[in-house]
Amino acid sequence: MKNKCFLILATFNLLFYLAMKSIWSGIEGIFGVSWLQYLLLGLLVVDALLALFLRLKNTQGALPWIVEGFALLLLGGLGYMFYLGIGSLRYILRSFLINMGLLAGVLLMGFFLFRYPKTKLASSRGFRNTLIALIGSGVLAFMFLANVVFLSAKPVVYAVEDTYQIVWTTSIDATGVVKVGEDSYPDLYQGSQDSFTRIHKVEVPMAVLDAAGKYEISSTNYIYRGPYSGLAGRTVKASYDFRPLDPDDGLQIYSLSDTHEYVSAATNCGTYFGDDLDLLVLAGDIASHLEMQSDMDLILTIAHNITLGKRPVVYARGNHEVKGDVANKLFQVTGSANDALYYTFCLGPVYGIVLDLGEDHPDDWWEYYGTAHFDEYRNEQTAFLNQVLAEKDFQDPGVEFILAICHMPITYVSSHDGGTTEASLFLGELKREWTGLLNEMGVDLLISGHHHQLFQFLPDMTPYETLIFHENYQSSTDPKGYMSDADFPTFIVSRRSDVQDPKVKENLFGRKLTGLATEIDLDSKTMTHVYTNTLQEIVPIIRPFTGESVTTFALSFADLEDDE
Repeated sequence: MKNKCFLILATFNLLFYLAMKSIWSGIEGIFGVSWLQYLLLGLLVVDALLALFLRLKNTQGALPWIVEGFALLLLGGLGYMFYLGIGSLRYILRSFLINMGLLAGVLLMGFFLFRYPKTKLASSRGFRNTLIALIGSGVLAFMFLANVVFLSAKPVVYAVEDTYQIVWTTSIDATGVVKVGEDSYPDLYQGSQDSFTRIHKVEVPMAVLDAAGKYEISSTNYIYRGPYSGLAGRTVKASYDFRPLDPDDGLQIYSLSDTHEYVSAATNCGTYFGDDLDLLVLAGDIASHLEMQSDMDLILTIAHNITLGKRPVVYARGNHEVKGDVANKLFQVTGSANDALYYTFCLGPVYGIVLDLGEDHPDDWWEYYGTAHFDEYRNEQTAFLNQVLAEKDFQDPGVEFILAICHMPITYVSSHDGGTTEASLFLGELKREWTGLLNEMGVDLLISGHHHQLFQFLPDMTPYETLIFHENYQSSTDPKGYMSDADFPTFIVSRRSDVQDPKVKENLFGRKLTGLATEIDLDSKTMTHVYTNTLQEIVPIIRPFTGESVTTFALSFADLEDDE
């Protein structure tokens, strides 16, 4: 009996460690030894094989207890590792359940191949009939689900340049068509409808959808699509009302960042304005990393829960969304321009630009194991910014407000590794250059996240001055970087808590979040900002670097026509 228990523990350890593969790199981060994570894997495999051998041989004496003691020691280490990586709980539990399912499948197959013929069950007609019925039902259920399409993630309307990109996903491969009025817009691949994808992204001219105020999505799966004939399956359809930005009563913009899979909390925050919402901004790290299609669907789920497919959404990629097996497909489920995650957009009187600073460490940082080339990617965006300045679309007479969005704040230069020396400051030169270019554009507001705090960098602060937390906010004398010379305010919204107080640890189980509610009066050229939580309460703020207590930030912005 004890050998069986030892085997169960050793097997659990191995499956649990395999489930934590997304945080294996943390071992290298703590100990600075890249091969240690693989050594631990080897030890767990050896321990499991030894436990299996002892179980098969029914070994007695001291050896089983030695193996058990080693397994308990490994369990303690895994428990501590799990504690450090608790933020990845969703991914770890999902992987563990998958691993358990695979093990159960192997054991079941082994049972029917080797044990079943020798049992009394093999001669039981009732058991055989029940087994046949279960297998038949499973096959029928699989065939049904594999050939009948359903919506997996409902549609989100992204604003990119002068188009809306309507994105939804289906349970199986299918076509995607958006109908606006009498016009149909299919999801095409080189002239043919793409029926071999679960992700559907269709572009519709803004003017067309704005005028119609309604659209319909439809997807049809093809059971067979051959060279000269095809067999269509089910068609699923859904219709949605749509309302473009309505500046008559001012503009209401809600911003979220660093939700990290907190679907319910994000929904509670993001619905603060109710039907008055004009624009939803998702400023990155909506997911922690992208291992499966469902992780990308989660971004769509949060956006749809808030907008119901009725309002435009603007998305900026976060540094966590760079990671994962399907991260290279992220552009398919978010707004993008020519597959790039930096772009401009124009929604009525609002001109916007979305930028992407990529990862939050230098390209040679140990976490990236030689795969990062973000310096080149950022240089592309510097050229893009200069192109935007040269084209001057933001100076169109209809533009009354310029919004910039970037997950990592462009106007805040801070440490990338927790160090307090100047050598630890990251992207200082680039951020200063980009700040200057955004100043030339006349940006009125920058929305960012990343820092998991509620920071504000306002024009009343002194640029390039070393920042230290005010004692009203937090007792710390460590330098926190500096603010670039920006002519516009930056609001950082990324706090998994209902309060700002840094002494209150972030909630790690998805129940609490804080977002930013912005109201813009285009007539008086003023904007107000309040942070709100999952209870839709306004969160009192202490400005981290000035110590000032603020509930509502009331700011004015420049009229482009007055500057000319």
